[in-house]
Amino acid sequence: MKRFTAILIGAVMTAGLLGVAVTADAATLRIGAHRSLWGSFEVVADRMGYWKKEGLDYKVGYYKQGKLMRNAIIQGNLDTGTTGFSPFTTALAKGAKVQAIGVTANICGAVSIVVPVKSKAKSLKDVKGLVFANKKGTSTDFAFQSYVIPAHGLKSKDFPLLSVRATERIAAIVSGAAGAAMVGEPQTTIAVKKGLVRRLENLCKYDNTRMMHIGNPKTIKNHPDLYAKYFRGWLKAHMLLKNDSDKYAEIYTQALQEVGDKAKLSYMRSVVKKLKTEVYLTDEVKNYLNDMGDKQIKLGWIKKHPDFRKTSLIDDSILRKAAKELNFSN
Repeated sequence: MKRFTAILIGAVMTAGLLGVAVTADAATLRIGAHRSLWGSFEVVADRMGYWKKEGLDYKVGYYKQGKLMRNAIIQGNLDTGTTGFSPFTTALAKGAKVQAIGVTANICGAVSIVVPVKSKAKSLKDVKGLVFANKKGTSTDFAFQSYVIPAHGLKSKDFPLLSVRATERIAAIVSGAAGAAMVGEPQTTIAVKKGLVRRLENLCKYDNTRMMHIGNPKTIKNHPDLYAKYFRGWLKAHMLLKNDSDKYAEIYTQALQEVGDKAKLSYMRSVVKKLKTEVYLTDEVKNYLNDMGDKQIKLGWIKKHPDFRKTSLIDDSILRKAAKELNFSN
């Protein structure tokens, strides 16, 4: 709670000190892109020129964790990005002003529990007592604590947590700092192909793990046109994945290679298909968030939460309008 309060105080200070700069830069949309697979929509929209064709003035920054994008939006340093349902729920429960504007994707098939390649483990029970690398408070951590562990008759204390960012978990296993980890794509497949880790299973039989598209409420109110242009380009990336996944994989693989990731098109074609397009904030999503909030209270992460079916900080109307204009469907 102290850490979160510090974030909010920092946000106020930032707004006070940089108010003029923020206003002057309001016509430029600051976009956050995740380093994991679910950030590929931003990569493709940028590289295919979708946003430029929409006349959007924008900047893209890359983040190793969704919680970092959430914090940047709260601080006024970012206008839109992706975070997990869990960090979003926690933020609203603690009074932060960050708005859900859509669902990025269903990622359950793109997140796996992995172990060292030479491990004899065949199931989660076989790694009981070993240090588990994940990031505390994330949606993957929530799924692990609330759904995966109970399904095996185990408890959280059976898996000492090494809280590290998504891009650091393979290194934790290779170094011996962790005996198992929760890792997303494309990092999982790249590590498997290198002979570093082995998959136990993904999250799909436990939870419909999804990522939340979020934005700065003030910028959304003052400049809805920026988000409309953004979503039209972003949805075109979803459409490319659906209609020509090979082209999508080619663009994304090239981007990964340019930043030093040893991705290969031969297997990235199948990796990108692990993303399941689900973009709307449906009643099912809102009910899920309420249930998540209840479970977070039991976990001791929060003390109370708003009714996610009623809060004004959940609104995908701009996204739905853009989707209608493009004749887009999930």
